[in-house]
Amino acid sequence: MQTKESATDPRVAGMPAAAKSPLYFLALLTIVYSLNFLDRTVMNILIDPIKAQYHLSDTVMGLIAGFGFTLLYSILAAPVARWADRGNRRSIIALGMLVWSAMTALAGLARNAVQFTLSRVGVSIGEAAGTAPSASLISDLYPGERRATAMSIFQLGPVIGGFLGMLIGGWVNQYYGWHDAFLVAGIPGIFVALVLRFTVREPARGSSEQHRVDTRQQGVVETIRYMSRQKSYVLILLGFCLTTYTQFGFGTWAAVFLGRIQHLNTAQIGIYAGTLRGLTSLAGTLGGGYCADWAGRNDVRWKVYVPAIASILAGPGVLLFCFARSLSMCLTGFAVVSMLAPVHVGPLVGVSHSTVKVGMRAFSTSLIYLIAELIGLGVGPFLIGLFDDHYAPRLGVQIIRYSMSTAGLTTMLGGLIFIFAARYVRADSARAMAREG
Repeated sequence: MQTKESATDPRVAGMPAAAKSPLYFLALLTIVYSLNFLDRTVMNILIDPIKAQYHLSDTVMGLIAGFGFTLLYSILAAPVARWADRGNRRSIIALGMLVWSAMTALAGLARNAVQFTLSRVGVSIGEAAGTAPSASLISDLYPGERRATAMSIFQLGPVIGGFLGMLIGGWVNQYYGWHDAFLVAGIPGIFVALVLRFTVREPARGSSEQHRVDTRQQGVVETIRYMSRQKSYVLILLGFCLTTYTQFGFGTWAAVFLGRIQHLNTAQIGIYAGTLRGLTSLAGTLGGGYCADWAGRNDVRWKVYVPAIASILAGPGVLLFCFARSLSMCLTGFAVVSMLAPVHVGPLVGVSHSTVKVGMRAFSTSLIYLIAELIGLGVGPFLIGLFDDHYAPRLGVQIIRYSMSTAGLTTMLGGLIFIFAARYVRADSARAMAREG
């Protein structure tokens, strides 16, 4: 379905057929998300070099990696999502991408800790316009029975971006320095933002649903009140808070762990961990999305059970990574976490879109990411760094084994909460997708 505007827009009429297809749009949004995570996570492998140059502690580095990013991201995510629920989501994403890519490149020009921190805050400003509008677009491109798979393809963005972040960050730092790593990471996004803006069109809201649904945007208070009454949505949000702690707490400090405990240099970390993470996360994200759609074809609750089980099984992988005595076993644990920890994101964002009204989708996604990342990305890296600094005098470098092991508990608790959420999905979805009166 196309909007009245898009049907008469000469720029749309002149686009090649591929540029109008859902698959092309999904592929481009996945590339955007990949560069989003490249710019967001390239810092993780560079924590120790940055720390050494600016003479900072683990606590401060955790603050920069966590709250330095989430500060304005959290403030802006909801207003931008409200804008996206009524505005042109494609153009909003393209504008945000220009901002976050430019700010990533500027981090490479930083000459002190304040400038570097401000550049990371700038990245968060741009990225506030990325995930929620993209997820809303995908729900208008793909119907409910195919949505978990489509969302999981989109979730390859963090997989590809994480791989590139480790590979580019580690290799460029090893041979040219960490400043150049940020420059290399930031510049490609500027060109991709222009491709997004000028080669795709905005789909009509609700166009993927089987019948006409309410696409109106309600007021903020009414929207929040409605979502708070949808028990499955609230429980999914709570579970995300815990699993996001695992994803970002573990993800931020894993490269540092491999350097301090396994004595790898940044180039080795980029090659070993980057490649391993890329392959296993690819298998887990795509496989998890497909399994969730397959298992949930007759019972929508299995779209929740599948990612819940994956989140629970990721916990032992965290513990194996932290306490293995050999590099091979440590990397085995890393592979388990990398494969299972991201499985839940695509299917559960897709499920959450079925439990809220169409006009609330971007806002509902932003609320999940806002609260989850405040806790997971904001608190996770900071608490692990604080834990390290506080107990290092007693345990030395080995303290990072214990601080990072907390991520094993949070992913298992998050999985259990997802199981409870499944009990309410069918009733909540029926209420949200009621026919327009």
